[in-house]
Amino acid sequence: MPTDSPSYVPVARPIDARTSTEALYRAVSAARYAPSADNAQPWQWRLSDDGLDLFLEPGRMAHAGDPDGRLAQIGCGAALQHARLALAAQGWRATTTRQPDDADPDHLARLRIDAVAPIGRRAAHGAQNIRLRHTDPRPVTGGPLRSADLAALRTAVEDEGVRLHVLRPDEILRLVLASEPTHEVDPVEAQWYDELARWAGRDRIAGAGGDLGLPRQAAAHDRAATFAVLFGPGDERADWLRAGEALSAAWLVATAMDVSVLPFSAPIERLPARQSLRRTFADLGHPYLAMRLGHQHGPAVAPRSPRLPIDRILQVRGR
Repeated sequence: MPTDSPSYVPVARPIDARTSTEALYRAVSAARYAPSADNAQPWQWRLSDDGLDLFLEPGRMAHAGDPDGRLAQIGCGAALQHARLALAAQGWRATTTRQPDDADPDHLARLRIDAVAPIGRRAAHGAQNIRLRHTDPRPVTGGPLRSADLAALRTAVEDEGVRLHVLRPDEILRLVLASEPTHEVDPVEAQWYDELARWAGRDRIAGAGGDLGLPRQAAAHDRAATFAVLFGPGDERADWLRAGEALSAAWLVATAMDVSVLPFSAPIERLPARQSLRRTFADLGHPYLAMRLGHQHGPAVAPRSPRLPIDRILQVRGR
């Protein structure tokens, strides 16, 4: 039958087990480079005839002060997005089923390859940036983000079912007050607080009390950085997974634009701070993560974060 016949329907060729296994293995290899709190890499993959399954490995976050598993779920979401992207960049159409087993809350997702698919430019470029993505804790020294930069980041986040809210100056002050540490923090977290406070103006914080209005006299501080918060409609495990996917997608887009990213979870980890953010942004939903965005002068010297070997995070069954 001619291929231009109206009744012609192309039949997808079956994918042999070896080809599928190789593609899924490469997806796991790419997912190793996903960001996670304290670089804990709290994920475990299982490869079988049913596809590729993602499980939470909570023991790797035991030292991170994450009692409800929020940060671990976000990290696993980032790994899931990396795996999905790697499959798309290899030319595969895959189905993602989140929370596939109601009886096992640690079973976060399943990936199954359906068919060959065209390789889109977005997937190809995103996959190229997986190994380039890194956390940049340096103070922001370049120019402010353009509206086009923010639009691209918002699109990446919204494609994953999450929202990105860029903070106004008065909202940054609220974030400063909500996230003020009550314990000793590590150097990177201390630097984040310091820069956030410097952006807001230290004179705005001292003695602010309940008055969150802007000061009458402008403070001298760097305004190059952009601060934003990831929000979503729910505050359950599935929502945290989606937040991680959104974080990963936005970070890879930022990497392509030479925009540095520094995530910050302290306002989300502590319930009082989380409640304060919800009161401030009640119309946006639940906050998942704060981040600092910016351009830097000069290339970053990206430290290579150690990664778990693939045999520590992947089990192969029935193949």
